[in-house]
Amino acid sequence: MAKRRVLTGGIAQESHSFNPIVTRRERFTIVEGPAAVELNRGANSTFGGVIDAAFEVGIDLIVPTLFRAQSGGPVQDRVFEEVSEIMVDAAKRGDFNAIVLPLHGGMLTESLADPEGVLVERLRAIVGRDVPITAAFDLHAHVKESTLEPFDFLSGYLTNPHEDQSATAKRAFQAAMGILDGTFKPALAATFLPMLTLGNDTTLSGPLMEIHAYAKDALKQGRVQDVSIFNCQQFLDVEGMGQTVLAYGNGEIDEARNVSNEIMQMIWHHRDNLIAKYPDLDDELRKVRVSERSIIIGDQGDRVAAGGPGDSTYILNHLLAANIDVETYFPVYDPDAVETCNRVGAGNTISLSFGAKYSRVSPGVTVEGKVLNIGENVPVVYDGPSDGGTKAYIEKYAVFGIGNIKVLLTNQPYAYIDPDYFRAVGLDPENAKIIVTRSGYHFQLNFAKIGHVVTADTPGMTSYNIDQFAWRHARPFYPLDKIEFEPRRYERLRR
Repeated sequence: MAKRRVLTGGIAQESHSFNPIVTRRERFTIVEGPAAVELNRGANSTFGGVIDAAFEVGIDLIVPTLFRAQSGGPVQDRVFEEVSEIMVDAAKRGDFNAIVLPLHGGMLTESLADPEGVLVERLRAIVGRDVPITAAFDLHAHVKESTLEPFDFLSGYLTNPHEDQSATAKRAFQAAMGILDGTFKPALAATFLPMLTLGNDTTLSGPLMEIHAYAKDALKQGRVQDVSIFNCQQFLDVEGMGQTVLAYGNGEIDEARNVSNEIMQMIWHHRDNLIAKYPDLDDELRKVRVSERSIIIGDQGDRVAAGGPGDSTYILNHLLAANIDVETYFPVYDPDAVETCNRVGAGNTISLSFGAKYSRVSPGVTVEGKVLNIGENVPVVYDGPSDGGTKAYIEKYAVFGIGNIKVLLTNQPYAYIDPDYFRAVGLDPENAKIIVTRSGYHFQLNFAKIGHVVTADTPGMTSYNIDQFAWRHARPFYPLDKIEFEPRRYERLRR
């Protein structure tokens, strides 16, 4: 029998409908071919999971292209079309047995509300129904009927903060192999409900820990083959937005239908408990004065990991006003300030204005300080466990010193979910008393060994004060609207 080959790649990004900064091509890390495989082998990412699963069974991978970017505004249409054309051209060659895609599921483009569904539908039109198409999605994906229609199988992360990216992709890969072997006949029962989780949506405790334990028990009992629970990203103004539960049976759908409905009923039952407020920023900063441990703060209101712009100065202005002058690392997206520092050069003292060009909850900062360091294209390798082993880079940066506060200015927004972002620019996280990140959950896993991690309640584009937005498509949904428990359902048995 000829050796199997799998087509993989695509485009992955999480979008924020209300972020006005369109995500352009330069925001993406682009890899392709055998070099992409070698670069990502062993990484705890969805792409790394596809690679490792293929190596485990001796299957060759075809990687026409993979575009990956950190979260932000909707992706430029021309970028999506570029990727789509490359993937479709590869599909037309037909030299593979299955398609397994490491995607995100929460992406928008300037004109598309379900680009993942569009991409896979285009691939399906080329390969027909005989070639399995599976994918791995983020737990915060927006999944609806049009997303599911062209897929044979879809798996989602089971953890938040995310620890199982690679394992999720392996589930998708193994499902594709099972379909090819004739041992897996996916019978999908999907349930949808227009509601959001807001604040208490970690799987480490509380309602979601209980709900995922119930799903895991259904798997152990053999009631279903796979379950994914998608808690949709909270800033997508698209029709059909909300919670999605996928349960797969093997050839029969009755128990999958029951499990999917039971889990959605649990989500609805806990709907009020899934809303929570984060710790007060002032309370956390007061602890800095008396604590020997460092503190790593997730800026809830401006999380690049959730699509924020990354230029809020809210926490920095609090530090300056309170005269908290301890060793602090504070990141800000501001290309103009980076260019100013580059023109002046490292070692020089200047008056610099930066921040708050998009996030308007706190004024920009104008202050005298010293340009400590400048650089570009510096590599970052994630410590993990979240996305451990993932390789990225900081395109262009400047470190600007204000007393003991080190402001890390960059020409692209980053989430800073891993300590190596700071090491890459010469800032040792072990030396800092305060570190601010642009993440709400995932940084907590990666910084836990550095000090006390906390996500602070701050205002901004990614705070859970969702009534600040001018919703046009997603409503009605809970908790902004009173709705009845009337879930939509979708079912499909692979023939």
